[in-house]
Amino acid sequence: MAVIGGGDWVAGRVAQERGVYERIVGKELYRLFLNVTPQEFVLIHIFITLAGAGIGVLALGGVIGGVGGLVAGFFAPRLWLKREWSARIRQIDEQIEEAMIYMANSFKANPSLPEAMADVTTAMPAPISQELQVMLREYKLGTPLDDCLIRLQQRMPARNLELAISALLVGRTVGGDIPKILEDIGSTIRESYRLERVIDTQTAQGKMQAWVMGSMPAIVVTVFYLMDPELIGPLFNTLTGYLILSVAIVLNIIGVILILKIVNIRV
Repeated sequence: MAVIGGGDWVAGRVAQERGVYERIVGKELYRLFLNVTPQEFVLIHIFITLAGAGIGVLALGGVIGGVGGLVAGFFAPRLWLKREWSARIRQIDEQIEEAMIYMANSFKANPSLPEAMADVTTAMPAPISQELQVMLREYKLGTPLDDCLIRLQQRMPARNLELAISALLVGRTVGGDIPKILEDIGSTIRESYRLERVIDTQTAQGKMQAWVMGSMPAIVVTVFYLMDPELIGPLFNTLTGYLILSVAIVLNIIGVILILKIVNIRV
C-alpha cells in the first residue's frame, strides 16, 4: 500500500516509524520481563487494531462504530503495557517488607550484602526477584554495588524500594549496622501500610459521599424528566439550557475532584 500510494519514500517513512515504535516498545517489554519481541508486539498491535475496528462495526454499525473500534484497538495495547507497569511497581512495593526481613536474616548468617540479595532472589517470587537478579548480574560484571543499587532505584521507581535503597546507601556510607537497618526499613514499611489502611477506612465515607453528591444532579434531572418532561425540556432544547447544563456539569466535576483530593491522604 505504501509503494502504490507514494513510492519508496512512503515505504521508507513507514519503516522508520516502525523502527522507532519497536525501540520504544522494546524498552517497555524488557522492563516488564515479557517473553515477547518488539516485532511480535507490533504484529499483535496491528491485529488488535483491526479486530477493534471489526468489533466496532459489528457492535455499533456504520462508520462511527468502525472508527471508535479502530481507535480503541489502537490505544488498547499501550494502555495495557502502562497498566502492567503500574501493577509491577505496586507488587514490588508490597514485597519490599518481606525482602528486607529475608535480607537481614541472611546477612546475619553471612555478612555479605550481595549474597543476602541472592538469597532473596531464590526465596521470593517475581517481580522483586527479577529486579534483584538484574542488579546482581551488573554487580558480577564489575559495576560497584552502590552504583548497582542506584541503577535499580532509577529503573524501578517504587516508593518502598527507593526508601530501602536510600537507607542501604546511607548505612554503607557511614558504616551502620546493616541487619538493623534492614529490619528498621521493614518495620517502617509495615507501619506505613498500617497507617494507610487506617486512613483508607476513615476516608472511605468521604469518598463515597463525593460520588453520591456527584451523581445526585443527574439523578434529580432524570426524575424530573420522568415526572414532567415539559418542565425539564428547556434544558435540552434551548441555548440557555445548554449553557446551564454545561456550567453545572463543570462545577459538579470540580466539586467531586476537590472532595476526592481532600480525602486522598498519603502516608
